[in-house]
Amino acid sequence: MFFVVFNLLPAGPVPAAVSGPCSDCHTMHYSQDGGVLAAWGSDGPYSALLTNDCLGCHSGTNDGIDPTPYVHDPNGPTYGPDLDDEGIYSNTGNTLAGGNFYWVLTDDALGHNVDGVSGSDATLLTPPGFDGGRAAGDGTTPGGGNWPSGQQITCAGTYGCHGSHDETNQTKAIRGGHHSSLGTAITSPANDATAYRMLVGIAGYKDGDWEYQPDANNHNQYKGVDNPESSDTTTISYSCAECHGIFHDEVTNGSTSPWLRHPTNYDMGNTATGSEYRSYGGGTNIYQVIAPVGSAVVGSVLSSISFSNDDAIVTCLSCHRAHGTPYYKIMRWDYANSPTGGACSLCHTSKD
Repeated sequence: MFFVVFNLLPAGPVPAAVSGPCSDCHTMHYSQDGGVLAAWGSDGPYSALLTNDCLGCHSGTNDGIDPTPYVHDPNGPTYGPDLDDEGIYSNTGNTLAGGNFYWVLTDDALGHNVDGVSGSDATLLTPPGFDGGRAAGDGTTPGGGNWPSGQQITCAGTYGCHGSHDETNQTKAIRGGHHSSLGTAITSPANDATAYRMLVGIAGYKDGDWEYQPDANNHNQYKGVDNPESSDTTTISYSCAECHGIFHDEVTNGSTSPWLRHPTNYDMGNTATGSEYRSYGGGTNIYQVIAPVGSAVVGSVLSSISFSNDDAIVTCLSCHRAHGTPYYKIMRWDYANSPTGGACSLCHTSKD
């Protein structure tokens, strides 16, 4: 008897956001030799035949070799890029672009209180700047316009940052995201989990190692738009505004200088040629990974700023990280305890 085996896979390597055997992430029955493997989570079985939940898969120490991005280091990460007490730049840390949830476990002000990572915030009952609804790209308004009492934010889903806001199930919300083969430049994001970093509808250029010890030539390129009143839903600041909308509203912020709140979606190239902002980066105009700026075009990484073509746009992530930092209000640097505001002077160069 002869058997014919058909190879249904395309020739050559298949690009994907994950690599390695399926068993690295999945298990058929959540059982092995009558028990549960130590490498699996202890609270299974999990949706989609996964061996762990979000935090379980993404807890560990980043070393620049392991391709898995770790957003929580139980042993304590080394923070960076950063400025030391003398204002000297250092790039020896092992945190990634979003920072690390490690610090929020000790202080609510040092990160987002994500369910499964930490307890509820002791002070803030709703996201600060929450405007009573959610301007999500897929039209979701959680809780009928009100943030439900006691509801923590989650990694994904209706009350999370990643994946579809129409899905309360976090696994369903990010469906397709881990197997995306769209490449590094997401310029026309689909309204699903294959968008930039699984942020639905958001565009951007993805650094291949998640900004592990980034430099001017190796970093994420964040999407911005030169218009504080813009309704563009593909920018990184829009992703933040879905929960912190009041901080981005032109009515409460103002749309021109003098600002009522620090502007986002504003291009420093709009300032006069001799203004302090044109000396971003100390006059060299080299892209500063500690105080990144966005750009209207994200097809490639920008190593320097020209102040033309909308490539010096202030975003939320110019000052903050999304997961956590050792600094007050999830700042990228020690703003609260620095006489000159730390890396603020990279943009506000005359204030140093």
